[in-house]
Amino acid sequence: MPTGYCTVPDVRRVLQDTVADFDSGATGEDNNQIIVDAISSQAKWLRDSTDCHFYVAGGVTEDDHDLVPTSATERGPEEGDIPSTPHPQHSTMLVADRGRYPHKTNGPYCRVPLEKNDAGTLLSLEVRDASGSFTDWVADDSKDEGADYRLYVEPGSAPSRSYVDLRAASLPSLRDYGNAVQATYEFGEDELPSTIRRATAMRAAAQLLASDDEATLGIPENANIQSVETKVQALERQAEELLEVYL
Repeated sequence: MPTGYCTVPDVRRVLQDTVADFDSGATGEDNNQIIVDAISSQAKWLRDSTDCHFYVAGGVTEDDHDLVPTSATERGPEEGDIPSTPHPQHSTMLVADRGRYPHKTNGPYCRVPLEKNDAGTLLSLEVRDASGSFTDWVADDSKDEGADYRLYVEPGSAPSRSYVDLRAASLPSLRDYGNAVQATYEFGEDELPSTIRRATAMRAAAQLLASDDEATLGIPENANIQSVETKVQALERQAEELLEVYL
């Protein structure tokens, strides 16, 4: 099923504001597939560019094509480096020829940033040991969430950066802490901000306007192609301005 961050009527409204008589041809009322395809083609770009995912648990009015997601999405396994230092910290004893020590960056914890924002559920947290094997701390009864590890999401910001905190004292002794953790988690904001919805609609409309087959899309035969290109650029610029806070 295609996924997108706006509805077909959202794109139609942008097109009607941009090009007169656009609601005809391949984009006529009885043929929405070309618009659905344009919307869904923007989803991966938006997630990769903003590191965000948006959903509305109860669905969105006028989303007759079920484009807008209704749940968080999964990411992982995502590799991360545990902060480390060649010097022991505070009460940590110096061990000859050990190599590296966990570096506490947040109280007793080593903070590992996650690539995606608004993480909600930590599904697995695999930490490498001295033998090179990985142990899932989420499934390990000897590890306690909140004591040995925790998921932290920055409050009051949009987007909200996400991290995994690992208690330094609980970590194994390693010579190299690079790529020593693999996290799988769900992420997403249970809201579809109007800026995201409008920017997606603008980018989808720009994609349709940039099509090589102007006649099929219903652009009048006497339309100035340079004018169409200018409108494409304007829509792309306006969409980027709306997304500034997320980029």
